[in-house]
Amino acid sequence: MGQGAAKAKQGGEDAAQKTPEKEDAKKAQKSSDANALIEFMKKNYDAKVKNVTEFDEFYHAIYDLIEKFCEQRGQLQYRIPSKDDLKKKYQDFHRARGNVTAEEFEKIAREILKIDSFTFGKAAIDMLVILFGAPVCALLAKRVVPGLKAISDDIVIPAATSGAVVYLVKSNKI
Repeated sequence: MGQGAAKAKQGGEDAAQKTPEKEDAKKAQKSSDANALIEFMKKNYDAKVKNVTEFDEFYHAIYDLIEKFCEQRGQLQYRIPSKDDLKKKYQDFHRARGNVTAEEFEKIAREILKIDSFTFGKAAIDMLVILFGAPVCALLAKRVVPGLKAISDDIVIPAATSGAVVYLVKSNKI
């Protein structure tokens, strides 16, 4: 238990210090998410996009693909491009009449799926910080405050987690 608390404490210190390396790591993660979505879209091209001839059908296909991708991964949030942005990219790359080709589709997907497309919403961050932060803080307080060592970790951690859940429910964050 002691090592877990020490690692959690170190993680808290890391979160407080923003370094260029950590920013680059975040960008790399977001970039790999965008690439994963592009690959997912390429795999589902035949089922959703191959027979698309009009922009409205294309727009609907993109939304369906993104929804399926997020469902599959359990993703919290994806910033879907506005209809105007998507229409502009569609017109830029699909100039000929007829179906959208696989190459055109990939070019459009690469233009609309950027690093900024993936976000972790504020509510999700708040929920995670409270759900995981409360038990860690309770454990650290138990270790630091004299007289609390008599209380078992098996009681402190579940009690703090339950308290965090009650707080989230009462504050309408869940």
